[in-house]
Amino acid sequence: MDNIGGDKDTSVSNTKNSVSSNANIDIYSINEDLVKTLAGMNKIHVSSSAFYRLTESFQKVKFAEDLLLKFEHLQKFKLKLVMQNCKTNEKSIAFRKEGNENFSLKSRNYFRALQLYNKSICYSLCDSENIAIGYANRSAVLFELKKYQQCLENITMARNANFPERLMHKLDKRENDCKKLLSSQAPEVEPYEFPLSFEKHQDVPYISNCLAMDQTEDEGRFVYTKTDLKPGDIVAIEDPYCTTLLPAMKYIRCAYCTKENCFSLIPCNNCTSAMFCSESCRDKAWDVFHKYECPVIDFLFDTCTKIHLTALRTCLTTLSLFASVEECRAFCEDPDNQSKTVFDLNFNEFTKIEEYKAVHGLVTNQDKRLVNDLFQRAVMCATIKNILIEYTPLKTLLGESIENHNFFADLLFKHLQTASSNMHSIDLIEQVSETKEDECFATGAYPFLSLLNHSCAPNVVRIHRSTTTILFVLRHIEANEKLFDNYGYHFASQSKAIRQKRLSSQYRFNCKCDACENDYPHFHILPKLDIPDIITETDIDHLKKLDFEYASDNFVRYNEYLNKYGKLLYPCDQLCSTEECLKMAWKILVDAIPLKAKV
Repeated sequence: MDNIGGDKDTSVSNTKNSVSSNANIDIYSINEDLVKTLAGMNKIHVSSSAFYRLTESFQKVKFAEDLLLKFEHLQKFKLKLVMQNCKTNEKSIAFRKEGNENFSLKSRNYFRALQLYNKSICYSLCDSENIAIGYANRSAVLFELKKYQQCLENITMARNANFPERLMHKLDKRENDCKKLLSSQAPEVEPYEFPLSFEKHQDVPYISNCLAMDQTEDEGRFVYTKTDLKPGDIVAIEDPYCTTLLPAMKYIRCAYCTKENCFSLIPCNNCTSAMFCSESCRDKAWDVFHKYECPVIDFLFDTCTKIHLTALRTCLTTLSLFASVEECRAFCEDPDNQSKTVFDLNFNEFTKIEEYKAVHGLVTNQDKRLVNDLFQRAVMCATIKNILIEYTPLKTLLGESIENHNFFADLLFKHLQTASSNMHSIDLIEQVSETKEDECFATGAYPFLSLLNHSCAPNVVRIHRSTTTILFVLRHIEANEKLFDNYGYHFASQSKAIRQKRLSSQYRFNCKCDACENDYPHFHILPKLDIPDIITETDIDHLKKLDFEYASDNFVRYNEYLNKYGKLLYPCDQLCSTEECLKMAWKILVDAIPLKAKV
């Protein structure tokens, strides 16, 4: 048996806001401080043994919470935190002035200006003219971007928010100019529609009928095909059970639907870290999750990782589906609702509750986790639960029932484990000099996609159209062969040793994929074989420029090339380069392009 001391969960990076009051605080620090305290008292082994003997998840969480309270780590941790940043007109004006600097003729950083105007709107007091001025400033950016229809919409928003009379002449002029130019606004490019390549599955309507699931003791659950698949085939189009917008996107995308709507976002009336594309989204978010997250949103965004945010969102979404916590508890504890997958669901009478069965059935790998891993998650669970009960309506929802409190601990602890190994990042086209955090805008729970096993040389690829995930076949897959996704560790960019170590740490398996067994070389030293090379500087140049027409004209050519040469000659320089261009073309065609790349 190992001890409770250990490294932090390395499966995701922390998502911090560098300007926040909580910027230097990490939620893992409370676990580290507790372990140091126990080590200083020579109680690591005793505590590890006691924790190891506990059989129920809520007992593990209670054990961690009791230690946190006994040694006053929770109290000290909360004293360091800002749970929710207050709205202030002073900060609203400061962000607007910074937006003006980015909007100026000297800078012309229009995307950054939009973010700052949205931030100014979000920080403004609800009855302040700063909200109206923010909408008006946003309309000025849209005018420069030749988005005349959206400009007019923001002018209307400014008027409805009591735009000050002293500035009305500027708004009137912009409105008149806009109306004159409205007919010249270029039409929006319509994303390419990619349908399933086969008939719908008889049980699971959003996957192809060629797919099936099986499982073995060594590999667990996996998806295979009953017929040959070729590059370019589309075998699944899945929407998520729930999504979580990442903190870096809070002034760019809607906190409910996650659509990139920074042209028209409206603020939460209470916090400074959530915006919505409509009153409808704002109301739905409040009913489902935001009334619990809002009072502590800056604690969540500034100190937690996307694992914690996704786990909590999954719990709150699920609780919202039931009339009471007791009903939700009974549903989750029902033996008939354990270990389900999408292949077990009733799609003839499909509801969110029915869908949750497949999310609830995602594997936790709890039996494979080390004591220090489980203890760390128990501490995280206890901390989040304690803060939510103290500062949010969760206490009212759970009531006085010990069973309800234990159930919430069980549920959150469960999804703190499933989130790290089953939930998916939702990403866009990677931009030069941008971080991975900028590339990924949200996370989602996709019950079918979570059944796919990993390969460091995957034969399928996930492409996102907003939060809808389209699963493309990247290489030949023969009948009865498995579909392999990639969990973030690819032979082209990481060594076998690094991949093996990180996959074992995060996902609890030793990878035996072709790339690992044959130790495929990195991308830049792949062999160049005696076959045609169809990727030229022209391809790379057009795709880097996000040329929709070029992507539309050439993605079939890339498919045909991979079909002709890919079956026997993978991996080599020509095939891998073509795969990369094909993936880029698909992303362009489904419009997986961040707004900053368009403006």
